[in-house]
Amino acid sequence: MAERAAEPNPFYEADCIIPAALHQTYGDRICLAVAEDGGRFYACVPVMATNRWKFPYPVITSQVRRMGYVGAPLVDPEAGSEAMAKVLGVVSEQRSILRSRIFLLDTTYADGPVSDYVREAARALDLPIRGYESWERGVLFRAPEPDYDRWRSSKSRYNLRRQRRQLSEELGAEVRLVDRTGDPVALKEYVELESQGYKGAQGVAMANVAGEPEYFLDMCNRFALAGRLHVLTLQAADQVLAMEIWARGGEGLFMFKISYDERYGRFGPGVLLQTEAMSYFHHHTDASWIDTCSSADNELLLRLYPGRRRIEMVSIVLSRSILDRAVVSGFVMARPLHHRLYRMTHAKQEEEQTQSRE
Repeated sequence: MAERAAEPNPFYEADCIIPAALHQTYGDRICLAVAEDGGRFYACVPVMATNRWKFPYPVITSQVRRMGYVGAPLVDPEAGSEAMAKVLGVVSEQRSILRSRIFLLDTTYADGPVSDYVREAARALDLPIRGYESWERGVLFRAPEPDYDRWRSSKSRYNLRRQRRQLSEELGAEVRLVDRTGDPVALKEYVELESQGYKGAQGVAMANVAGEPEYFLDMCNRFALAGRLHVLTLQAADQVLAMEIWARGGEGLFMFKISYDERYGRFGPGVLLQTEAMSYFHHHTDASWIDTCSSADNELLLRLYPGRRRIEMVSIVLSRSILDRAVVSGFVMARPLHHRLYRMTHAKQEEEQTQSRE
């Protein structure tokens, strides 16, 4: 099923969903909506009921992992919208059991085939569907030649070289990219590195959330056994300065974890790692693209990655209730205000972090 999916999504495959259900504190609430025939899956998407998601109303959501930004249902293109209609039908039938009548479904790529399948299925079932949230995120597409800094200004290239030189001088060792994919301790180092930064201070690092380190390690080890994991670090000798982790899905790579040592933030180790990783992507993989998996308004990754993909989440009303339709309409209209408040809060947090480092 995964190899035939219209759009790749390693994070809805068994090697991710099983660890999520086993280790996350709410794992027993994860269900799998499936369209199958004769034991063969034609579409599937994990779902979970919650009383409060991005707005205070009981909903069913396909986002069953915290901080997950790739959520396209797995759909066999041979069945397409017919298979998605079966999935939406079973979710609708279970709405009273799940105690929710609105389905918030991440289709990931707004201009991709899965988005079309979902809309066609909703229309066939006469289920009202509206876009809830949409944004663009950065993508790197393979170029004929490995000159991935050609779109940067000469000043930007100069600053990167200067920061790299200064960082090497600061630590007394050459800064270099290291492939740590086969290192059994690298993943645990990532968990620790993340916890030492602003995410740990804000209580949103994996180490702050019960069961999440175990889920992360289990998932990554499964991907590694399948030859679908890349763990890259920027190091000076044994000093880890930044790390990023990719998972292979179809023809592409999903960059789903990034972190850096904030003690050296003035040298930009995260950006240096990104630029080094682009060269690694070209010379050491046969992937066609890297999806940054970033959330909305990640200006840094939008600057570094010149390609664009529009991401979307849709809301589907599973009942005939006028109230449910009104709720969806109201929250879609209020979304821009919520977005501005989030950006203001996020900007304030970044300012406080900068002041604390100074």
